[in-house]
Amino acid sequence: MDKITYRRSLAFWKAMGSLMFVLICLFLLLLIFIDEDITALQIFFFITSAIIGIPFFGGYLVACLKRTLRKDNYLFIFDEHSISDGTRTVPWSAITKVEFEGASIRKWLRPRFPGFIFYLHDRSTWEVSTDYVLNDAELNQAGKQLRNLINQHGKPKKKRS
Repeated sequence: MDKITYRRSLAFWKAMGSLMFVLICLFLLLLIFIDEDITALQIFFFITSAIIGIPFFGGYLVACLKRTLRKDNYLFIFDEHSISDGTRTVPWSAITKVEFEGASIRKWLRPRFPGFIFYLHDRSTWEVSTDYVLNDAELNQAGKQLRNLINQHGKPKKKRS
């Protein structure tokens, strides 16, 4: 079986960067109670920064830690019959196309990580998040590889008469 893998060290360092920002947000909240010369404007700034920063960077911290601590470091594992992300397996013949969707912000400032969206013949979709563990070149390469695999294995063979 072939795999599309990511670098575990990249996920680890991105998790450490997110942890740093979460700790800074917590420190800002702590300053409200420790500092005696804090102004009302600073209190507002610190609370607002923490309310925005903790969910935003905390979500990314959890996603990167999950990728760092996984036993296997692959996004996809595939053969000539199917593709899997470790939780769901889909046969190539069920996939019509694949697209890459970039990052965005959802309701309540929760980040939506970039990922691949597989469109299936039954009009449903299968989304696989990349959690930012691939760089741009690796994303482009993975996208091309997935499209080629769908063209090779997913299209039904035409019968000649």
